[in-house]
Amino acid sequence: MGGLKTTTLVGIAIILAIVSALMLSFIQNSKQERLYTITNFDECVAAGYPIMESDPPQCATPDGRIFISGSQVHLLPPVSSENGNSTICVVAGCSGQLCVSAEEAGDIVTTCEYRAEYACYENAICEPQADDACGWTMTPELQTCLKNPPSGDTDPSVY
Repeated sequence: MGGLKTTTLVGIAIILAIVSALMLSFIQNSKQERLYTITNFDECVAAGYPIMESDPPQCATPDGRIFISGSQVHLLPPVSSENGNSTICVVAGCSGQLCVSAEEAGDIVTTCEYRAEYACYENAICEPQADDACGWTMTPELQTCLKNPPSGDTDPSVY
């Protein structure tokens, strides 16, 4: 009689452990799913992720993505390289002029200035290059723009 009760308790404990593990897994998947739905600065802030003290402000997600206030950041999903590494490239710098890995982005500090050539990067592609380092893909359009950047209406002085 005593053995039956012990077996029953052990069975209940195992079932509870399995149910708990499934619930934790479901919660983690839900958090990860919500993380992937973040596509801009405002959504990042609303999700409660940290805002970096920069000008303009930047918000970082736990998966290494960085969103800049007031601009669209073009992010790519991780790209598997030939050697099996995965790289997430993000646009960084106060004026969005840099293309770096998500790992580096949190440590980058730049001056807040505007140069005419920075406008060329607004539609440029930030992605892993042949050497697996992040960089701007030098399309003919980007090369042409950089050779003759659009003149802005604003004075290219430091903000």
